[in-house]
Amino acid sequence: MRDDVWEIIAVRCGRMSSTKGALYHRFSAYQEPDAPQDMDYFFYVLFSPAGRITLVDCGFSVEEVGHRPGRETVVTVAEALARLGVDPGTVTDLIVTHFHWDHIGNLDLFDGADIFVPGTELAFWESATSRQPQFVEHTSVAATQSLLDRHRRGELRVLGKNCHPLPGVATIEVGGHAPGQQILQVDTTAGPVVLASDAVHLYEELEQERPFGILVDLEQMYDAYSRLKRMQAQGALIVPGHDPDVRNRFPTVEGPSAGVAYRIARQAP
Repeated sequence: MRDDVWEIIAVRCGRMSSTKGALYHRFSAYQEPDAPQDMDYFFYVLFSPAGRITLVDCGFSVEEVGHRPGRETVVTVAEALARLGVDPGTVTDLIVTHFHWDHIGNLDLFDGADIFVPGTELAFWESATSRQPQFVEHTSVAATQSLLDRHRRGELRVLGKNCHPLPGVATIEVGGHAPGQQILQVDTTAGPVVLASDAVHLYEELEQERPFGILVDLEQMYDAYSRLKRMQAQGALIVPGHDPDVRNRFPTVEGPSAGVAYRIARQAP
């Protein structure tokens, strides 16, 4: 049985209410009135026909979100997986796109999985610069330290700039939002799907090329938009990392996961 095509489920674990002015980098440059803008927090569960279960990121911890005003937990990662019928112990792989707090919050649930991390991201969070408050604000100190400790014990699989960590899954480093920010291209029966993670938070961000407010390299962020648009022109379906409209564009998984998990299909229902 082929192990290089995947079913992709987006899981909504949290939400926040904000404004465009608060979320976009220097929104005043567009000379537009401010407007509300919500965000959702997603992680992804990938199923292969051969029985492999891969997570792309692992959400945030309830304790961590409690320190983040305006954010709310919709469902814990453990509960979301239970609703999908997934035992965390059966997860074979965890691909971390970058080290921000809402992407690395439940590592201990997946001690049996192979954990893949971007090498550039790992090197940055090992550096003294990463301990500056402007960077610390966006990570979980405990979860980052856990990843660094695992690396020292030889327990992580470190990815280069362009890799194929699993059959039918390509990781591509684009930077911009985080030093080693990655996107993933995943092969499905209907063609390639690109999980943009935080290289693109919102559909509007990509469509209008409006950089998000959290960034380390503005030029890299614009370059990532150009790359994603080229991939889109070549037939890839782009899925942003935080847009609530994902819930409108894709069908929910029926049963216990309804309203929490969404099937990333090539066409909206």
